[in-house]
Amino acid sequence: MFSTVTHSPMAVGEIVLGSFLASFFQVLFDKLSSLTLGYAQQEGFNTTLLEEWKGMLLTINAVLVDAEDKQLSNNPLVKLWLDDVRDLTYDMEDLLDELVIKITQVESEAKSSTSKGLEKWKSSFFGQDRSSKLNPNLHSLVSETKVQEVNGRLKAIVTRKAHLSLRENVVDKSNYTNKRDPTTSLSEPQFFGREKEEAQIVELLISEVENSNAMLSIVPIVGMGGVGKTALAQRVYNDAKVNGCFEKRAWVCVSDVFNVLDITKTTLRSITGLSNEGEDLNELQVKLKDNLSGKKFLVVLDDIWNEKYEKWTALLKPFEAGAKGSKIIITTRNLHVASITRASPYPLRELSFDDCVSLLAFHALGATNFESHPAFKIIGKKIAKRCKGLPLAAKMVGGVLRTKSNPDEWEDTLKNKIWDIPMAENDEVLPVLKLSYVHLPSYLKRCFAYCAVFPKDYEIERDELVHLWIAGGFLDGQKANENILKLGRKHFDELVSRSFLQQSSIDASKFSMHDLLNDLAKSILGGTCFSSGGVSGGK
Repeated sequence: MFSTVTHSPMAVGEIVLGSFLASFFQVLFDKLSSLTLGYAQQEGFNTTLLEEWKGMLLTINAVLVDAEDKQLSNNPLVKLWLDDVRDLTYDMEDLLDELVIKITQVESEAKSSTSKGLEKWKSSFFGQDRSSKLNPNLHSLVSETKVQEVNGRLKAIVTRKAHLSLRENVVDKSNYTNKRDPTTSLSEPQFFGREKEEAQIVELLISEVENSNAMLSIVPIVGMGGVGKTALAQRVYNDAKVNGCFEKRAWVCVSDVFNVLDITKTTLRSITGLSNEGEDLNELQVKLKDNLSGKKFLVVLDDIWNEKYEKWTALLKPFEAGAKGSKIIITTRNLHVASITRASPYPLRELSFDDCVSLLAFHALGATNFESHPAFKIIGKKIAKRCKGLPLAAKMVGGVLRTKSNPDEWEDTLKNKIWDIPMAENDEVLPVLKLSYVHLPSYLKRCFAYCAVFPKDYEIERDELVHLWIAGGFLDGQKANENILKLGRKHFDELVSRSFLQQSSIDASKFSMHDLLNDLAKSILGGTCFSSGGVSGGK
């Protein structure tokens, strides 16, 4: 239920802070390793403090999964601890960047000096000056006050970790990636909009491709979380014309664990009605092949995340035995997943405003519009607008409003963002967002989070954003052994392919982030980690 109390927008950030910190820690590990390995062999250079820092970071990193679980259980002390860890990582990275710059400058000056000057530089830089109580090498390059401060905060965080009883190396149970309930082939009770999309996909399923020898065709439906991919797949799966075209049908909810054995077992059970428990993959695939051989079939693989080609080809082996015209529908948020199938993706965008209004009205009032409920019409449309075309958001908010019979209560709901709901009570949209986020590679998490500097609906060109990433130090061109601008463009395209950025419907050269993801990025960072001064322009 929505509360009349406005909840902090940090609620979204809390569910992903641990994942974000883990990606940030990898950056710090790389920089510390580079410093210690790069200068450890230098005469007299003492890397003891850097090694100590790396050890303490490893200790903290080992408990991040447990800390994330505990702060989600409303443990305020753990949340404060995670916030302090986040703040320290930013300051430590700044200090290490400053150290790298100073080392580079000093080395450059030393190489250009006389041999006598070089010896003098070695004497001062590589530890002859023992005046620093912490580490003379750091003291000679950066502010001792900064070094002492970072060192003290790091030790304090490690000490507090012990007091919080955080467990090390807890296996990530993916509490929030697995919270999505398994889907079924049964359609939604009411389906609004998507008439064009439904007709096009039905045509793809029932039509035969001329001059094609392929026995099996893949139809990937691609879009961001909550946009209605599963609902559309359910709709076409149950279409009468589609049913008449296929001898065998199966629906499999895959979600984030792509297990070839489990998928094969579920498909076979759906086709034959038998459980086939205890059989190995070979036995299952042979049986599935025999049951599909020479038959035209339709299989839906809902919510695919797998990007590994070898797993995909292993799964497809028994399906190749079907008759020509057999189809597999996959739903995914990631264009890369669709690309391994070599099929043309079918992109799914948000619902129109009118359809979003209808969907909200149905779940809130049991009607297809607000005409018979004029007291709720204006406020209902305002709430529908806030849903930004995401069917999952409209459905969830509509379900909350079913028990609110007073327009004032709807007004209170409007003042809350849809995800500012206590996790334990309304648990649908937040896991959808986190599921997308936690599947990002670590090198993309910071690039995504940087987008928090932009206001909602801000549209930006690719190279403009890439140059901002470069200026912010988020891209390591040398490590990647490729041109840094090219690397940034590659990261940008990957965020687009994963539905984190979407192309403008007005200007094809510009891209924007959906409002829900924009707020997710802001809440990850707490709105304080990057400066947005210098971001200008608009839609």
